[in-house]
Parts: sequence; C-alpha cells; structure tokens
Amino acid sequence: MKTLLSAILSIVTTAGLWAQEAGASPTAQLAVFLREAEANSPAIRAAAARLSSAQRAPSQASALPDPEVSVAYLNDGVSSFTLGESEFSYLSLTWSQELPYPGKRDQRGEVAARESERASSDLERVRLEVLAAVKAAYADLYRFDQTTLILSETKSVLEAFAEGARRRYEVGEGIQESALKAQTEILRLEADLARVAQNRRSAEVRLNAAVGRVADTPIGPASFIPEAELPEDEEGLADRAVERSPAIATLRAAVLRSEAAVRLAKLDLKPDFLWSASYQNRDGLDPMVMGSFGLRLPIYRERKQRQALVQREADLLAVNHEQAELQIQARASVRELIARFRRADRLRMLFGQGVIPQARSALESAQASYGVGRLSFLDLLNDLSVLLNARIELVSQEAERLQALAALEPLVVEVLIRVQEGPGGQGGRHATND
Repeated sequence: MKTLLSAILSIVTTAGLWAQEAGASPTAQLAVFLREAEANSPAIRAAAARLSSAQRAPSQASALPDPEVSVAYLNDGVSSFTLGESEFSYLSLTWSQELPYPGKRDQRGEVAARESERASSDLERVRLEVLAAVKAAYADLYRFDQTTLILSETKSVLEAFAEGARRRYEVGEGIQESALKAQTEILRLEADLARVAQNRRSAEVRLNAAVGRVADTPIGPASFIPEAELPEDEEGLADRAVERSPAIATLRAAVLRSEAAVRLAKLDLKPDFLWSASYQNRDGLDPMVMGSFGLRLPIYRERKQRQALVQREADLLAVNHEQAELQIQARASVRELIARFRRADRLRMLFGQGVIPQARSALESAQASYGVGRLSFLDLLNDLSVLLNARIELVSQEAERLQALAALEPLVVEVLIRVQEGPGGQGGRHATND
C-alpha cells in the first residue's frame, strides 16, 4: 500500500500548482469566447444599435421644420362655378414655412450630438463589461473544473486508504472504524463533486449568456488560465479610472447634453417666426399673389417654457451630482479591487509555496507512521483533508485573482489580462500533473 499511496500522492499533490510549460501551446478557448462575445453579445449589439440610432438624430434635430403646402379654391356663390367669371373666385397654392428663433436649430443639433456621444461611451462601457463578465465566468469555470479534478484524485487516494484499512482490519492489525470513516469521507467527497458539478453548470450558463450562446451549449474543460498582473503604476489606476472610464464618460456626455438642453430651453422662451406665400389663379382674370409673416408667441411661457427650463436645470444638477458620485465610486472600486487582487495573490503564494508543500510532506509522513502503527487512521484522514482544502483554496485564489483584474479592466480601460490568440504562446498558466 505504501508504494501505491506514494505514487498517487506524487501525482495528485502537485495537480493544483501552476507551472509554465516551455513550448506548450496554451488553449485559445478564452480568446474564442472573447471574440464571440464581441460579435454576438446581445448587450453589445443593443448598445451598437442605440449608437447607430443616436447618430442619425443631429441632422434631424437641426433641420428646418417641414414646410406646409396647401391648395384652396374660393367660389363666388353656390349655384355654379365662377372661376374666371368673378374677380372674387380663385384657385390658390400656398407655401408656409416655420423659422425657429436664431440659434434654436443649432442648439437642438448640439443636444442630439451630445446624446450620440453618450451612446458611443455607453457602447464602450457595455463592451468592456461584457468582456469582463466572460473572463470572470471563465475563471469560475476553471475553478470548478480544477476542483473537480482535485476532488476526484483525492477520492482515489481515499479509496486506497479504505482498501488498506479494510485489509488491516481483516488480519487483525486495525479496527473496523477506520474502514467506515474512510467510506464516509468518500461519500462526502461524492457529495462535494455533485455540488461542484452544479456550480460548474451555473458558471457555464453565465458564460454562454455573456458570449451570446444558447444557455445549454456545452463548454469543454477549462485547463488554462491567462496571465494577470497589475501594472507597475498601481497608484495611478484610480486617476486613470476617473479619466478613462466609459461609465464616467457616459455621464460626462450626459452633463454636456444637459447643458445644451438648458441653453435650448432658454431659447424656447423666444418666439418662432412663420412666413407664407400664395399664388391665386383666377383663370382668365389677372392672377393674385400674397405673402404673410407671423410669430409663434410663447404666451403660456410660465406654464410651459419656464417650467421646461426649470426641469432642464434640475436634470443638469442631478447629472452633475451623479458624475461626482460615480467618480468617487470609481476610485473606491479601483482601490477595493487592487486590495482584492493583492490578497488573492498573497494567499496564492502562501498556499502554493508554503501550505501545500508542507501539507504534502505531513501526509507522506503520516502515511509512513500509519503503516507502522504509530499514527491513528483519523489523523491520516485529517492530514489528507488539510492537503485537499489547501489545493482547492489555491485554485480558488487563482480564480479570485483573475476576477479582480477582470472587474478592474472596464474601470481603467486597460488590458490587464493577457489572452493568447493562438498556439505557441506563453500567455498563461496550466494545471499540471507532473
């Protein structure tokens, strides 16, 4: 049994450790997901459609109101048609045109242009958030796949332990309790495997949704995790988030739009102009022409235009406060995500370089002591459990590290997670079974 367990331990206790394999070809699985998300994500497509719609608005808003053309006939009397016989009868064609107060058209065009800028920033925000969601879901998928592998391998070790405990009990060197406890632990691992399988399914659904696939589209095992590091200028990330964040840029465009809307509301207090011209045909008699000029008076300005101005000013005040709040939140989110990354990075190093090697040595020593009857079976199971938990924690911290940077990317608009597009690169880490 000692030879069997040593062979198993030499394989399984390194399965959760990361090592770059020289000459290996990292999977392009995540790169495929990211490309597919950019092409097929319903959220990105919707934002792109909104931008396309907004880009058509400025020319409409700044155009003149549509003219009115009318045809009228005036008859002298009701007994017969008198066109050409009576000087009071005529067939007229009239053209009317409304002329907004000077500056109104340009201001309406600016309001629409600012809305287009906001839609453009919103598209970039949605795109980055979708890509971040893909990376976060992939990290979960990776964690669950590697946890499944670790649990399955640990179950194999436990089965070997259970077989050894059963044989020792049969020859009178052990107790039945040891075999029963081993079987109990095996059943507990099977329950953990079922739970992880369900969690993996949930992560698969989230990833399919982010990519734009059907929810039940199967996704193969995730055995690769990309490189992820903070930039050297870590302190400047918060400032870059305020300067570059598409979410803040969206609100910045909203502020400009609201400012333009206030200026337009002030212009709406002014009257608009109207002119019209008509040609009156009197058949055989001399034709007549007519021109007119009028004003559209805002005589209800206190109930309409003045209230609209107050409304636009309130909108401007609200969006200014929203922008200030989002800037504060962006700085806080960046610092929180940096702390989250640092914590995961530190724990990954502690578990990978300290806890797991120590736990492996302790388990090997416990297995040797148990073989000569100097250690109880319960202590042996406890050492195996410590190693199992440490390996799962290492995988979890690697995924947590990646997810922190994925959440940071949309804030600072910077690629922090390097994803290889094709084979032959060295852009990631693999779970290895050396």
